[in-house]
Amino acid sequence: MADYNPFSSGVEPAPTTARVRRLVTGVDEQGRSTIVMEDVAKHATVGHDTPTYVATQLWRTETAPADNTGPVVDPYDTDAQLSVGPSEVGTIFRTLELPPDRDWRFDAEGNEIRPLAFHTTKSIDYAIVLKGEIYAVMDTMEVRMTAGDVLVQRGTRHAWANRSDESCLLAFVLIGGNLPG
Repeated sequence: MADYNPFSSGVEPAPTTARVRRLVTGVDEQGRSTIVMEDVAKHATVGHDTPTYVATQLWRTETAPADNTGPVVDPYDTDAQLSVGPSEVGTIFRTLELPPDRDWRFDAEGNEIRPLAFHTTKSIDYAIVLKGEIYAVMDTMEVRMTAGDVLVQRGTRHAWANRSDESCLLAFVLIGGNLPG
């Protein structure tokens, strides 16, 4: 499912979703390291038409090795469609806030209206739980993860399930790769 992309709606993120302070380094005129960009990351996109399901794009590169020369330009200041995975030799750094499943997968009566969002990306992904808890769901098993846990996702089919009563905040680093097998 390489073309999976739940982030295509025009819905605005809820005011309660996490705001991420982003600092980017560079060099000054004398070649000394400094902070050249500081903001609250503005590239937040709603997923599955649910205002509390929010991906915040922090940085991306299109090549490896990354080009750290020249002026700093926000790589998301374009009209390009958000992609779930990186280019073949690119990287993506983002956070993902997932609300409880009951808030986006089930109706008020508890009937499932959206199945688990299984997907695969041609990348190796490092997922870090920053806050809350989440289940990493694979074809054959699932594992509960809590704050501080890390998943190395090696291009396999997976989904996320938040069975708790609170949102879960994850950080992801995706690096272009291939699929197993």
